[in-house]
Amino acid sequence: MAKTPASAKKQRSISAFFTPQKPATTKLPSPPQSRPPEESTPVKRKLTQFSHTANGNSTAPPSPKRPRSNSSLSSSSSSKAPEKSLPKQSKTKLTPLEKQFVELKRAHPDKILAIQVGYKFKFFGNDAVVASHLLNIMLIRGNLELDERTHDRFAYCSIPDNRLHVHLQRLLNHGMKVGVVKQTETAAIKSVESKSGLFERKITGVYTKATYMGDEMLTGDPAINRSNQVDESGNNNAYIIAIHEGDARNTAIVAVQPFTGDIIYDVFTDNNTKDELETRLAYLMPSEVILIHAASSVNHETQKIVKIRNPSALIEYRVQRKQSEVSAGLEQFFKSTKSSAHLSEYYQLNYNAAVCQCVNELISYLEEFQLSNVFTIPSNISSFTDSRKYMLLPANTLRALDIFEVEDNPSSRTGTLAWLLNRTKTKNGARLLHKWIYRPLVEKHDIEERLEAVDTLRKGNYVHMIDVLKSTISKVGKENVDLDRSLIKVHYSAEYKNDKIARKDVYLMLRGFSDILEVFSKFGGKGLAEFKACSSSSYLQDLFEEMFKLSQESVVEDLLRQVNSAAAMDENNVSDQRIKFFNLNDEKFDNILHEQEQIAMVESALDQELASIRAYLKRPQLKFVTNLKDTHLIEVRNGKNVDALPPDWIKISGTKSVSRFRTPEVAKLHKELSYHNEMLQRACDESFNSFLKEIDSHYEYLHSVVSKVSIFDCLLSLAEVGADDQTYTKPNLVEKQVIDIEDGYHPILYAMAQESVYVPNDVTLARNGNRVLIITGPNMGGKSSYVKQVALLVIMTQIGAFIPCKSATLGVFDSVYIRMGASDNILRGKSTFMVEMTESANIINSFTSKSLVILDEIGRGTGTSDGIALADSILRYIIESDEKPVTLFITHYPSLHVLEREFDNVKNYHMAFVETNRGPDHQNEWPEVVFLYKLVQGVVSNSYGLNVAKLAGIPLDVIKRAHEMSEAMKREVELKNWINVLHNMNGHAAEALSSLVHSI
Repeated sequence: MAKTPASAKKQRSISAFFTPQKPATTKLPSPPQSRPPEESTPVKRKLTQFSHTANGNSTAPPSPKRPRSNSSLSSSSSSKAPEKSLPKQSKTKLTPLEKQFVELKRAHPDKILAIQVGYKFKFFGNDAVVASHLLNIMLIRGNLELDERTHDRFAYCSIPDNRLHVHLQRLLNHGMKVGVVKQTETAAIKSVESKSGLFERKITGVYTKATYMGDEMLTGDPAINRSNQVDESGNNNAYIIAIHEGDARNTAIVAVQPFTGDIIYDVFTDNNTKDELETRLAYLMPSEVILIHAASSVNHETQKIVKIRNPSALIEYRVQRKQSEVSAGLEQFFKSTKSSAHLSEYYQLNYNAAVCQCVNELISYLEEFQLSNVFTIPSNISSFTDSRKYMLLPANTLRALDIFEVEDNPSSRTGTLAWLLNRTKTKNGARLLHKWIYRPLVEKHDIEERLEAVDTLRKGNYVHMIDVLKSTISKVGKENVDLDRSLIKVHYSAEYKNDKIARKDVYLMLRGFSDILEVFSKFGGKGLAEFKACSSSSYLQDLFEEMFKLSQESVVEDLLRQVNSAAAMDENNVSDQRIKFFNLNDEKFDNILHEQEQIAMVESALDQELASIRAYLKRPQLKFVTNLKDTHLIEVRNGKNVDALPPDWIKISGTKSVSRFRTPEVAKLHKELSYHNEMLQRACDESFNSFLKEIDSHYEYLHSVVSKVSIFDCLLSLAEVGADDQTYTKPNLVEKQVIDIEDGYHPILYAMAQESVYVPNDVTLARNGNRVLIITGPNMGGKSSYVKQVALLVIMTQIGAFIPCKSATLGVFDSVYIRMGASDNILRGKSTFMVEMTESANIINSFTSKSLVILDEIGRGTGTSDGIALADSILRYIIESDEKPVTLFITHYPSLHVLEREFDNVKNYHMAFVETNRGPDHQNEWPEVVFLYKLVQGVVSNSYGLNVAKLAGIPLDVIKRAHEMSEAMKREVELKNWINVLHNMNGHAAEALSSLVHSI
């Protein structure tokens, strides 16, 4: 095609535009005064800050960039002399984006807003200050308050969209509540549908630490490989709890674990110090708390306990509602969810009014997080306490025995009972074991059933089916597949159409279910029969039979058949994964096929247009090129080739050597292609959501599989504890309250002892025999370790674990109460002695005939006389009570040994030691003590505290002085005793005095 006059004229104009002009000789004005250092941050310059001459030369120093046309600027500005620069004027009119931000922020003042702007997420105003500080990113200064107009724009900071997931987790870990605002329409759809104006934006997700589930991992460029991204939220098992204290007699709680869908409720009577509530908080460790209170006041003691248990917990306050309002709220919510309208009546019939109020407030709270439909799964609800089935360990017992955390180092799990027992392969198994540990069984039959199952697995007399099942569960765990968590994320995503679960995770979850069920479908009835022939555990037999029945259903295989496994595992390009995720041989995917046909038609038209362009340019090998994200570009070398192009060709981009164009037809087809690609993505998302709903419709079936796999995983874990150690023994259970252990070890210290030798001890306690042991002995002699050993062995037995000892016969206890240690509680206004007495009072008021009571050094926090009096009175009360609990009583008051003479079932014991003499040259110095760590009968009057002082590093001069004072005090006490004896002499004084002299 020949070059037209019009195109030649256009090219001359373009050339003239880019031709550099000579700078004018006009004298330049003095440069503006430099800004203060604090204003050196990037700012947007206004054109009014510059003056231009008539020939296009700026009065400012020439820019290194090529000059641009100034025809739009007024030439009159050049005739005026440069004026002194005016102060910077504030912007009075907000941009459309700023207006959008203000509207969103006014509607959501309690959140940090991350707003999508192109390929970034921006924080504005005060949100930007917080985000820049916590994320350590640059802050661009500007207005902070919504009504502030001192700067041209709002302060802001920004992050790349594909890094939102990482930065979001950092903000949430600092206790922030973040709202993510996204563009809900794309440029392609906006242009085809002839929409104008600003992109529509709205909050698509609200998150806190307890509610974020990795939802934003896929946000950003879909072409980025995210296979190495880590979702740290998977380690978060925090609860959100509602506490109702409207009733002065009873407290109700409902706790939700969003990551698993677990719901726990309880109603209990509490004391003024809220010890029962503290016990529940110690188990659940909530990160967010809703306090429901009467309109008059909030219970400050409850607030203190929540903050003490978790200082970073977010607390919201709700006023107690009328019962009619609660009923209306429940009905409105459940009617809004499909097929769940009947659940309103279910909750109100099965739970009391306080529990329903907690449920209603949690539903309201979770709605903005799109998690409230967790209450549509009533099978996930369980009671925190059930005295007929489980033992509830008080908070003091958890703390004293290091059940879940080490008291001296709460962040450490090593050295806890949970650390010792947890050998689980799966995350769902680990969570169930946690429940087993904090709720030991109290029914003898249930304990024996679990012990028998563990014994069967320890013996290793497996059939091939069990070996395959073990390896399959290990494989699921190694692939980091959390069946419980994935299943509840499907439930949320199906209802709210959000991105809580990725396609790869859905596929891995289904494959995990398939692998587990395949073990039972493959071995079938023959495998079960083989197992029954070599196993006496009815518990395991019933478990496997139920799994076999579940494996006969084709639910999982039907779901997996719809998925393209290769595409599901490929995360190199998320867009491709979305398009290719399904096997499109089903009519339910017709919408995807329709859009693919439309794309094929447009691509065919583009190919035809490319053939025309090849013929026109006489370049038969010409292909469309892609530059950055611009596709379907025609690349032409600059110069005469560009000059010869038709004037209606649209220039898209270029370099010094080439320019890139689209013809009008290519531009039109490109727009259509972009539109249909967007519509294809939407069609894929719609089909994926329908697929999630199909999975969710089988929630109960799949959750049943998870439950049974978790039970088997926990049994395997208990079987592996001490599996290679012959010291571990299966305890024998009896109906009486007995603890008869031969050569027992402290289970945690024994596991951590490694090469050192741990001294075993016998335990002989019985309600009708040695019911109360008074234990004395030197400091650091092992008294506390001994009583902790007894408590831990009892708890391990009732969990269903083997225990480290030569033999063991135990009764079943309904509670373990421990009062141990010395610490104040300043935050709750309690001194050391007040804490000691409060804990003692709780034990005295709570123990039963089946309790194990352990008291350590009662009376230590006050004066000697008061301490001895209290210790004696409390111990006498326990001994004489009708309940007669089995008791271990540690004391440094040897005068209590007289109780052994008064009561047949009280015995004195002490931790053995050897006192060594330093020799004739050191007769006046304190004796050295060698601890034997063995419990023996008898009482010891000396605590040998000076030896501990030496071990602690107290200077020898100080210890010598203490020894001298100790000896002087002993002599003084002995002298007073002699005087009292002489004072009480009767008529036979001579004979008594004579015998006294002879004894001296």
